[in-house]
Amino acid sequence: MGARALRKVSAMKTNSLANSSGEAAPGLPRYAQVANDLMERIASGEYPIGSLLPKEVDLSAEYRISRHTMREALRRLDEAGLVSRRRRAGTEVLAAVPAASYRQPINSIDDLLQYGEATEVRVRRKARVKCNAALAKLLGCQKGREWLRVETIRTRPGDRRPICHTTIYLNAELENIDAHVEALTGPVSAMIETIYGLRITEIEQSMQAVSLDAAGAKRLRVDTGSPALQAIRRYYDATNRLVELAIAVHPGERFVYVTRLRRQ
Repeated sequence: MGARALRKVSAMKTNSLANSSGEAAPGLPRYAQVANDLMERIASGEYPIGSLLPKEVDLSAEYRISRHTMREALRRLDEAGLVSRRRRAGTEVLAAVPAASYRQPINSIDDLLQYGEATEVRVRRKARVKCNAALAKLLGCQKGREWLRVETIRTRPGDRRPICHTTIYLNAELENIDAHVEALTGPVSAMIETIYGLRITEIEQSMQAVSLDAAGAKRLRVDTGSPALQAIRRYYDATNRLVELAIAVHPGERFVYVTRLRRQ
């Protein structure tokens, strides 16, 4: 154990560990004191972004606390957006300072079309698919019809934690849509309006709370069973043609929808 770490542990033993604002916090629970100390060590660069924290058992020994208490301290770091905890993969440092939840104002169609302009999108995979019975029902089309299926991950600049995983179905009638998706840098719906000169005139949106399965949790870098918000959006043009269906899944701890309604 280094000299700095020894000084930290000694300070905690005397219950005079400073909190993140630099003030003594003798009344804090032990796990909160440890969490604050680890936040300071991350912010100072002792554990840089992309590195792994020591194992839980080693941190417990360093701070002379139980593994249960250490687990609670790490949970606070996770909730603050500083680390990502994955079984068998360790605890990875994601940010140097706590991150607030992403707030998305949705008050109009234009808000939805420009959704994510302040974020970064990455296409994970795309493929042409033919509708089976279930997908045909979802898309409101005949079985066997072809669509372009695209999966994207959205993050905020400087924060590698995903705030959204989206599965998108694009109307295959849109000429050369595959190539345009390859060059995607912003919202798909905005790209469609710009490239094809059509106008999205109606968006149908439904939302529900879901519990993430193992695959969904892995994509969003959270624990299996974590709560999430699922939003299904159908985008229609002026001829009432469905040009896009998007299924967006947001981790509950990192995303907030904000809607302001005004009486006419």
